[in-house]
Amino acid sequence: MLFAREPHAGSGKSRIAEELGNTAAHAINSEMYAAALAVLNRWPGPAALALADPSIDSDTHDALSREHIKLAQPGGSFGARFQSVDLTLCSQHRGPRLYLGSDAPELSETFYRIAAEQLEHYDAVLAPAEDGGVTLLGTRCNWPALEHLPWGTNKLCEALEEACLKEGLSVMKMPVSADVDTLDDLLRLRRSLKQDTRNNQQQLLMRLKKILPDVCAVIPVKHDDEVALALSEALISQGTDQVLIIDHEHNNPLAEACNQLGIHYQSNPNNRGTRLDAGARYFKSGNLWFLHADAKPAKTAIDDIRKHLLQYDAGCFRFQFSGPGSAGKYLLERIINWRAKHFVAYGDQGLFVKLQTYIGSGGFAHTPLFEEVPLIKYLKRHTRFAMLNTPIGVSTRRWQKDGWIKRTLHNRWLVIRYLAGASPESLSKSYTRQ
Repeated sequence: MLFAREPHAGSGKSRIAEELGNTAAHAINSEMYAAALAVLNRWPGPAALALADPSIDSDTHDALSREHIKLAQPGGSFGARFQSVDLTLCSQHRGPRLYLGSDAPELSETFYRIAAEQLEHYDAVLAPAEDGGVTLLGTRCNWPALEHLPWGTNKLCEALEEACLKEGLSVMKMPVSADVDTLDDLLRLRRSLKQDTRNNQQQLLMRLKKILPDVCAVIPVKHDDEVALALSEALISQGTDQVLIIDHEHNNPLAEACNQLGIHYQSNPNNRGTRLDAGARYFKSGNLWFLHADAKPAKTAIDDIRKHLLQYDAGCFRFQFSGPGSAGKYLLERIINWRAKHFVAYGDQGLFVKLQTYIGSGGFAHTPLFEEVPLIKYLKRHTRFAMLNTPIGVSTRRWQKDGWIKRTLHNRWLVIRYLAGASPESLSKSYTRQ
C-alpha cells in the first residue's frame, strides 16, 4: 500500500519549500509521488492506495489498475489515520501488508521484494531511515497501538520496534535507507538517481536538474597531466556533472585518458585567460567552476556550490594552504581571505559562476596573468557574489620552492605593478621566471 498525501501546490515538504519555494517543492513532490504510484503498478501482487484529502477531480485512482484497492484516509493524527486504514485493509486483504510512502524514491524493486519475503519469517519488517524515521514498514499481524508514537521524529523507528516487541511480535530490520525531507536530501538524491534507470526516477532527476543545474568544471593545464586527471576523477566521484580539461597544446595520451574517463578534452595554444574563456564557452548550460589542476576542493564542494547559487550568481571558496598547518600559513591565509572578501579574489580560490552571468560579464580577460581580475571585479560590482566558508586546498609548491617570504613579497610586487598599469604580458614573464 502507498500511504500518502496527494501533492497540492503550497502544501507538503515545508523544509524544501523554505529553500526552493513552493513551486519547485510542489514539482519535486509530484515527481516523487508519480514514482511511488509506478511502484504500485509494477507490483506483481495485490496493491492498494490510501490518500489523505484527495482532490475531487483527482484522476490518481483511475490511473491505477482496476483490481487495486483504493481507500481514503480518515481525519486525525498520522498514527490514528494509519491504524484506521490498516484495519480497513485487513478486512479486504487477509495477507501480509507492506506500506510505503512517496518520499523514498531511491528504494529499488528488489528492496520491496526482499521486505515482502521477510514477512514469511517475521511478524513485522521495518526499514530504518537515516533520519531515525522509516522508509517502509510491513506486518502479517495486527499492529500494536500506533496513535501516540513519535511520528515525524528521529525516534520513530526505535519506538515502532519497541512497540512491536512489547506485543510479542518478531521484528526484522532492513538496511538503513534514505528519504527526502530537506535540501541536503535532494542534493544526495540528485547524485544517486544518475545510476537509476527507471523512467520515473529519470523524470525526477530531470526535474532536479532544472532546479539544481549541472556544475561543469573547467581545468586549464600546462604540464599538469597527472594531477589534473586525479582532480577530475575526484570531482566526478563527488558529483560534478561534467569536467573539461583544456590543455595549452594537444596531448594524445592525456586526450585518450580523458576519453576513457568520460572527461571532456580540448587544447588551445593561446594564453591562460584565452584558454579559460574558451573552456567556459564550451558548455551551453549549467554553472561553471574554474579550478587549478593542483587544487584540493572539499568533498562537500559540489553541494556547497549548488546551495550557494540558489541565492547568489557567483562565488569562490575560502583560501587554505594544502598540507600541515603552521602559524605562518595561518596568518597568510587570514590576510588572503580578508583581501578576497573586501577586494579581489584570485583564480586559486575556485571561482564558480552561473553560465549566463559569466557570458554577461564578458568573461576572462585574454591575458596570461591576472586574467580573472576584471571578471571578479565585474561580478562583485554588478551581481550577487559571496565567498563560501568552505575551504579549498591551494598548493604550496611555489612558496616552498621560492621561500615563503620571497614568494609572498614577489606576488604583492606584481599586483602593485599591475595596478600601476604594467601589462599582464610583461608581468607574466616575471612571474614565470620567479
